[in-house]
Amino acid sequence: MSALSRVLVDTAIAVSPAEHRTVRREQWHADLRDAAEVGLSPTALAFGALTTALFHRRGARRTSWGDTMTTTPFAAPAAPHTIRTVPLLVTVAVLSVLMAGPWLILQPNSGYESAVDRTIGVGGVWLLLDLVPGAAISAAILLLPGAAARRRRLGAVLVAAAAVGAVVAPFVGPPSGWPVSILPTVVPLLVALAGWLVAIDAPGRAWLLVLIPLGAAAVDAAGVLWPLVPARLVPCLLALPALSVVVAGLLAWTTSPLRRRTRGEDHAPTLVDKTV
Repeated sequence: MSALSRVLVDTAIAVSPAEHRTVRREQWHADLRDAAEVGLSPTALAFGALTTALFHRRGARRTSWGDTMTTTPFAAPAAPHTIRTVPLLVTVAVLSVLMAGPWLILQPNSGYESAVDRTIGVGGVWLLLDLVPGAAISAAILLLPGAAARRRRLGAVLVAAAAVGAVVAPFVGPPSGWPVSILPTVVPLLVALAGWLVAIDAPGRAWLLVLIPLGAAAVDAAGVLWPLVPARLVPCLLALPALSVVVAGLLAWTTSPLRRRTRGEDHAPTLVDKTV
């Protein structure tokens, strides 16, 4: 049981309804302790527990491991309801990226802002555009059902490194003209996409999809789309390169053998069932 898994489960227990904490503490710690023996990822189980605690706090529920946690004695069974954790995390990443433009729009006009305003504005962009999406996608990769553990770990590390690199690169990159000037934007995008491709065991032809974020970054840097949108909304174009990575990743997923292997299977570690 890793320290991360223990922290996630302890957090899940802490946010659970008081009347269920004792049962959940015993069951979830036992699940983590025995996960390796049955070939399951302790981290995936821990995230599943956290999902249960956060999104299924009311009504009769059952965990994805099959033991009834809060069902009432006379509750009528219904069709199982599932939350797919990986798509949920990807959605969080996309929404975070989309909010970067509106965040910039809400900042004081250039020349009228204080040093504190600039710090808050830039810090918000880093969080929304790089750090939050990087953390969400890294977690999603760690939870990929059916993926080899080594690939998941390597993919998550690459995505996390890309997120941090996107923040650091503009400060360490040498000043230069086009096309070198777009490297601080392009390189983290390509590394992040590479992490996803590695994790899903994408075929060789899928690596051609790196051309999508490369083209999006070039279009964004050249300002080709600026005349096509109202001036007030130009900051929203900041999300274009990052969203292109999401598009490329989804296209790569359709070609992945991992998708074919997991289609139709019950991915217990990444699903949370609710039976009412």
